Amino acid sequence: MQNVDIKRKVFNKGEFNETVDTEFTQLVTEPDPSFFDVNLATQSDFWILYDKFFYLIPKEGEINSHLYLVETSGEYIDYRQNQEEIDALLAEIAELREENLEVRQQIASVIADFRQQEEASQTPGNA
Repeated sequence: MQNVDIKRKVFNKGEFNETVDTEFTQLVTEPDPSFFDVNLATQSDFWILYDKFFYLIPKEGEINSHLYLVETSGEYIDYRQNQEEIDALLAEIAELREENLEVRQQIASVIADFRQQEEASQTPGNA
């Protein structure tokens, strides 16, 4: 049997990683942030992005929040005027509920008085 000399060349791992790009960057294309032209965006694009980022948008904040959208849209559609009308209607509903309660109490009182009179007229000696 014959001996065979095998020589192995070993690389320093740190030097190898510094020299060779192992990230496979040629296979992955990253989107160019300058590709999105705001002047070409449509309303449909807005709603698609809004739905995509809905839960990532902060609830509150001076800008870039759901509260900001509500306030600015509310100003645009004159929401305050509608809110004042809603408040007035809610106050009217509260008044009507109180009146309804009073009428129910009056009806209950009339029924109770009627029953007492009926019972009194049915007792012997009151006929």
